[in-house]
Amino acid sequence: MPRLHVNISFAYGTRKVLDNVKFTTEKGKILAIVGPNGSGKSTLLKCIAGILRPSGSIRYDNVELTTLKPRDRAKIVSYVPQSSFPEFAFTVEEFVELGTYATGGDVNKALKSVGLLDKKNEPITNLSGGEYQLALIARALAQGSDVMLLDEPTSHLDINHAKEVIKILTSLKDEKIIVAVLHDLNIAINYADEILVLKFGKVIWRGPREEFSEEVIEKSYNMKPRIISNNGLRAVIP
Repeated sequence: MPRLHVNISFAYGTRKVLDNVKFTTEKGKILAIVGPNGSGKSTLLKCIAGILRPSGSIRYDNVELTTLKPRDRAKIVSYVPQSSFPEFAFTVEEFVELGTYATGGDVNKALKSVGLLDKKNEPITNLSGGEYQLALIARALAQGSDVMLLDEPTSHLDINHAKEVIKILTSLKDEKIIVAVLHDLNIAINYADEILVLKFGKVIWRGPREEFSEEVIEKSYNMKPRIISNNGLRAVIP
């Protein structure tokens, strides 16, 4: 089975942001990246996506991604950035079609998978915040890549749209490698398969969600939380 292998460091000038970050992941899992603000989570995704140039190696199925041209890299990796309000009045269909330049993916299939097919002719600026996040995911799906990176895909969403995003990602994990930066620990400990914690640009913990404990949170966030369980779900109480 193809795997994503990451072994990188990154600095802005003399300020090291990622320090020898190593991990491997594969299809069938959602890997959540968590950690306090400024720990390097978004920078890590941007390095894997090719937006930033780290030192080290990023390999997928024995292909070194750091050596690929952007178009070739886009055939392997798609990136869903943090949601921001769209500046141009593309239709939803045109917006999603932007993701197909490297692969010629199926726009209608991508829109249908996120429930936006009936809005494809509407201006993207007419969408709600939750619908726009779904459009970003549809654009990545239309790209047809094997690796999907998502930066805080549930931030600023109401509970219904957040639930819909998680449902979509869960349905995709057997066919794609999914790596998601998550701000909400309650989503991470209930829906990710594995969790990786960054702090000061270093990996300080990684493991299955079931082992993500109060002690790990205290070490990561310098706070003493409680984790309560009910009906198979867990909640982090600060």
